Amino acid sequence: MINNIPFPQGHTQATVVPLKFDQAYHYPVCFTRDVFSITNPVLINTLAVKNQAQPRKIMVMIDDGVTRRNPQLLNDISLWFEHHRDRVCLAWEPVVFPGGEQVKNAWDHVHRATKAMDDSGIDRHGVVIALGGGALLDMVGFSASMFHRGIQLVRLPTTTLAQNDAGIGVKNGINQYGKKNCLGTFYLPVAVINDYRFLETLPFDHFIGGVAEAFKIALIRDRSFFLFLEKNSALLKQRDPKAIEETIERCARLHIEHIAHSGDAFETGSSRPLDYGHWSAHKLEMLSGFAMGHGQAVSIGIALDSYYACQQSLIARAELDRIITALINCGLPVWSPYLETTDSSGHLEIENGLEEFRLHLGGRLTFTMPDGIGQKCERHAMDFDIIRQGVAFLKNTYSDAGSNRPITRAVTQR
Repeated sequence: MINNIPFPQGHTQATVVPLKFDQAYHYPVCFTRDVFSITNPVLINTLAVKNQAQPRKIMVMIDDGVTRRNPQLLNDISLWFEHHRDRVCLAWEPVVFPGGEQVKNAWDHVHRATKAMDDSGIDRHGVVIALGGGALLDMVGFSASMFHRGIQLVRLPTTTLAQNDAGIGVKNGINQYGKKNCLGTFYLPVAVINDYRFLETLPFDHFIGGVAEAFKIALIRDRSFFLFLEKNSALLKQRDPKAIEETIERCARLHIEHIAHSGDAFETGSSRPLDYGHWSAHKLEMLSGFAMGHGQAVSIGIALDSYYACQQSLIARAELDRIITALINCGLPVWSPYLETTDSSGHLEIENGLEEFRLHLGGRLTFTMPDGIGQKCERHAMDFDIIRQGVAFLKNTYSDAGSNRPITRAVTQR
């Protein structure tokens, strides 16, 4: 339909042609083990194209932490491509990048990634595989979204956090101007493949950090999931395979459901329900120079926001105790001295983090709080007196919380 917009007499009219896209977005999220085994069909079924005239060109970009912890990996990748050489081929030798947040802190890595894509001769019918933790996936995804205005991307997350949250969504980016994820794109992968085998070689902090994201989504969306996490906190700390795999799959499903069915997959509004606990977490990461992992920062952010929710009568004190106890029993922190960092005016730096959070979201300040465990509500103003009280509460009550023994409390489950 073409609409003519009436203007006052003597003014030029405007013609508007509405544009509506019919294309739907979809991609699979797979859960498997030993993805580069020649007996595992998941990856080749993802990459190969029916009736292709020649092998499809593939690039692999890898987190160096993954190659260090899995010294046989590069050889396994080479053997896998050799076995499937009639259907896929490596367009370039695997490109190894630094792991962790440092890979998002400089344009140099983006330039190196896109330069390798260009040097390889790969085109928009080829695929870039990003294999690593959430930071590596963010940087490679950002690079892939720009090269040829978007080259196909397959994510192979290797950390708990990447498998249940960061690696399954639609966002990519790097840190700039002292702000986390300041530059980035919304760009969908063609597939996400979670290989549980990679979790076995993770350092404990990288293994358990992703559980904080599971608590985040459970607290605002799924009470039964919170009860599962609470009940299995000791098993999660012990790296029990069954407990962590169920945690990852349930958490990933909840994230997928929100992204696909919330009506705002590309975040054009002001609400970010999946960022519960994140406004302070992002600031804590920056204040620590990214020495603090994202999952650990989110755990502290959840503890602080849960205190706030308790003071606002959104959750009961017994529920606050249960939340914090479960986090600690998993081996996650609920306190950091960075919470007390002040700026030149004497204000807590995390207070500045809230305005940075608002600017990143855009529009009216909107942050998510639990409304009882398993449900959410939105707030548009924050009382920083309560935040300061919360910082003091966490310091006085939990700054010496040991990570080697579980905390037990007799609380009433309601």
